[in-house]
Amino acid sequence: MGFESFRVELHGGSASYGDADTAVRELPHVRPDRHSVPLPGSTYYLFDDGRHVFELELKDSPVRLSCRFTLCHPPSVDAALLGLMRDLMARLGTEVTICDDVRPDHARPFSLPEFAEFSTVALRSIAARRAEWVAAFGADPLAATTSEVHERMILPRCQPGVGQPT
Repeated sequence: MGFESFRVELHGGSASYGDADTAVRELPHVRPDRHSVPLPGSTYYLFDDGRHVFELELKDSPVRLSCRFTLCHPPSVDAALLGLMRDLMARLGTEVTICDDVRPDHARPFSLPEFAEFSTVALRSIAARRAEWVAAFGADPLAATTSEVHERMILPRCQPGVGQPT
């Protein structure tokens, strides 16, 4: 995982790839991600409600749904992520795992009855990661995909002159 994003993954349960695909497509503000690099067995979507952008990757065999957002988002993204995860977990009967550095006892799947514990752990991890991002790149909020963040924020800082008028 990149230093610019936070990611969780839904997995388990009995939902088929088709069921999961339908559930994702039925979410408000979701559209296919036409800028993703297609890989066999994966379908990519963007959830964009005008304030937050989540990148979703649906994988087959076994069915998994990855969800990430960039750490430069405004803090309201935290509640949006939790709402989206709760909704999808309930629809698909899945568990959720935080794909980030967490304490060993939190590096495990959380079920829907454990959602409060997942929320606490996720929010703590997001806050720590966001603080690292702010220290390196500043606190200006930007609801953007990882590729947009690389283009607009990371490359200009890491390679002076990139993305700046000549």
